[in-house]
Amino acid sequence: MRIDFDGVTPVPRMLLLSEFQLHSDFHVELERPVFVAAGDRVSYKGGAVVVTRSTGERHRYLVGDSYWICR
Repeated sequence: MRIDFDGVTPVPRMLLLSEFQLHSDFHVELERPVFVAAGDRVSYKGGAVVVTRSTGERHRYLVGDSYWICR
């Protein structure tokens, strides 16, 4: 599944987020997996994932590791 981490686009369904590719060549792994509910908005800021709930409540989750993928 492709997710836009732009902080504006809502997630289409509930998912467990543990790692992702921010760009086609940048991989990110979270310290702990996070459940993201349908309708939440996700952004990547300052080495953390920020989840904004539909109520406006924000949660920040730290990145455990990130690295560039060399092809």
